[in-house]
Amino acid sequence: MLDTPYLYLLLNLATISIPLIRSFEPRIDFAGKWKALFPAILAVGVFFITWDSIFTQKGVWGFNDRYLTGIELMHLPLGEWLFFITIPYACVFIYEVLNYFWPKNSWFNDKSENISLILISVSIVVGIYYHDLNYTFWTFIFLAAFIAYMHYFAKVEWLGNFYRAYLVALIGFFAINGVLTGTGIEEEVVWYNAREFIGLRMGTIPFEDLFYGMLLIMMNVWLFEAFKEKWYVPKNK
Repeated sequence: MLDTPYLYLLLNLATISIPLIRSFEPRIDFAGKWKALFPAILAVGVFFITWDSIFTQKGVWGFNDRYLTGIELMHLPLGEWLFFITIPYACVFIYEVLNYFWPKNSWFNDKSENISLILISVSIVVGIYYHDLNYTFWTFIFLAAFIAYMHYFAKVEWLGNFYRAYLVALIGFFAINGVLTGTGIEEEVVWYNAREFIGLRMGTIPFEDLFYGMLLIMMNVWLFEAFKEKWYVPKNK
């Protein structure tokens, strides 16, 4: 079943299926927040698709035709385009569900400054030390800059909630990204140039993916929260 040119599409479908079905649950009203969510996904997607396309052309990473439909745009397969829709959708859904059922997030909120400082510090050190590795350098430098902006300049109040949600989302991350990087299949769906990243893997998943994903979802939550404040009106109002 996994040896199919539709594998990447099936992984996208598996990612979004339950969040999409549960989007119409009235208590969370996630579907009612689409007017905030989809512009956020689109805006962040432009940044990541551009980054992705450049790195693909440079040979930092690439895709295995064995698991692709053959449809591509800007050197990226259809599955990769959908990745930047389905993953943010599912992760923001998790973020909203946790916020609804457990609004008092005292531990993560209390520790968010420490978590942010650790992430910024580690990202700067790793980015500088591995400055000659494209994937490592740009991932950690972008992440450090964005967290610093969120925490010290924008002073957003949701970082603790984000860290909690991302920790939960990692369950799905290891499942989906594991398959993409070769777990349970004969070859990788996505391959990485060994000269462009540290080489440390969590199973089959490059260490950098953990932080690339964090940046992707944090940027989506940032715009989602901004757009939601402007455009979302709860049904009970």
